Amino acid sequence: MTSLSQQMNVNHYSRQADFAQNLMSSICGEHRLDTSARDTLDFHYDGMRLPNRKMAIGTIRYGANVAINISNLKAYSISLPLQGKQALSIRGENYVSDENRGLIVSNNDCQELVINRDCQKLQVVIPERSMHMVLADLLNQSIDQPIIFNPEMHIDSTQLIHAWWKNIQNFLQFNAQNNGFFGLQMLSDDYENFVIKALLLSQEHNYSAALKVQAQQQEPVYIRKVKNFIIEHAHEDIRADDLQRLAGVSKSKLYDEFQQYYGTSPMSFLRKYRLQQIYKILSHANMNAKLSISKLAYDWGFTHLSRFSQDYKEEFGEKPSETKNKSRE
Repeated sequence: MTSLSQQMNVNHYSRQADFAQNLMSSICGEHRLDTSARDTLDFHYDGMRLPNRKMAIGTIRYGANVAINISNLKAYSISLPLQGKQALSIRGENYVSDENRGLIVSNNDCQELVINRDCQKLQVVIPERSMHMVLADLLNQSIDQPIIFNPEMHIDSTQLIHAWWKNIQNFLQFNAQNNGFFGLQMLSDDYENFVIKALLLSQEHNYSAALKVQAQQQEPVYIRKVKNFIIEHAHEDIRADDLQRLAGVSKSKLYDEFQQYYGTSPMSFLRKYRLQQIYKILSHANMNAKLSISKLAYDWGFTHLSRFSQDYKEEFGEKPSETKNKSRE
């Protein structure tokens, strides 16, 4: 007898375009797949369907140049190439997607997604109904208009976007390494809600302003004060005691409530913010070839270079020098 987690796994290979179209239509919603290689695809889909919000998470490649025409998806398809490129055309605009730029296809106007033959990508599919239900819970009101996301999802725009994709990769890796895990169904509801909430709170869409108003109404003043202080003084020597004095509450209360609103501790928030700023600078290092990584790390408060390099690689999946070298390509 197979476990539920094994039943949730979806793994398919085919050379037939009709098969790929039918499978992906069952996962993403109705669309048309156009390609000149209708019988010679190298189509692979390795993923899973989660049972509560009916999300699908996986990796996909077609192995040929394909164009996907979309008009009535009834879901949100969020993707990030691990290699290769794709491009979305909508309302006369063209959005190119690569390893640093994801795409969100919302259920709105007619769209065309062109995927290059060498493109292999992560994909998260969230049914429209599930997205609306989670947003309604966040806003404490019904959702009358479709949720339309900014199609571009820049990895280096905020640390939340980067963390969102990293979390997706880690979850897929966890599932692959623990196939048959009996507790996956118990985790599913919380995990799906987390993924959808994190996306709604980190990626711009037509309800973002309403969410910010809601968050500011609920967020204690001292929590916002500490967060703003960290951002404004990130170059300086900031200690946990400084933040506690600024907040005017006990250390445990500060850490518990900061965790509640930002998903991390104040000092971890500071570390991640500093790393994100360094990543942005190194990503544009082609404008300053003599830029010293060591000096940059010291300037942003990292006094132990080996620990800095380790933290950086854990956060971005590459060494600081690799980020700098990529900017010159």
